[in-house]
Amino acid sequence: MKLFSHIVSIVFHPLLMVTYGIILVLSFTYLAIYPTQIKWTIAGGTFLTTAVIPGLFVLLLIRNGAASDLALSDRRERAVPYLIILTSLLVCLYYFYKMKMPFWLLAILIGACVVLLAVLCINFFWKISAHTLGIGGLLGGVMAVSYIHRINPYVGFILLFLISGLVATSRIYLKRHTPSQVYAGFLLGFACIFGAVVMSYTYLFT
Repeated sequence: MKLFSHIVSIVFHPLLMVTYGIILVLSFTYLAIYPTQIKWTIAGGTFLTTAVIPGLFVLLLIRNGAASDLALSDRRERAVPYLIILTSLLVCLYYFYKMKMPFWLLAILIGACVVLLAVLCINFFWKISAHTLGIGGLLGGVMAVSYIHRINPYVGFILLFLISGLVATSRIYLKRHTPSQVYAGFLLGFACIFGAVVMSYTYLFT
């Protein structure tokens, strides 16, 4: 069970959530009409800016003794990595803006930036689960995009809820977070991303 929990935590690491979300968007919305090469460019650029580069910075912090592990178990070690991830999201946002991506897609990244700013503040006095923050944000993004495009991928919703449960259970089982930290992370991630996308849609059509 411990090995399985570690695998779940790695596969659904917070740094990978934006990439997973972009892959879903490019596969199941009207953006699926993009040529394969363009899709690879978008997905690859997202992975590079939001996962690879921040991950390398965190590894550098670990090597220099500024962080103890990749999961950033110590709350006091999270401020600098969060700022690095926030910067990487802003770079990705600019990248999408220059590619003239739809506003609702930009809103997902704006929501992610808001989430990180909120967590950065919360982190000064309380530890919150970044893993459930990420999976909650992914689910919120999927539900919001489904809402504005009037689609109902109920199988996808079920799978994401199951994955969310696995991620939450894994973090509690590994004793990295308490149940309240896990629930708070999920709700905050879901609310910010869902709210950002729906508000962007409302703004454009009012």
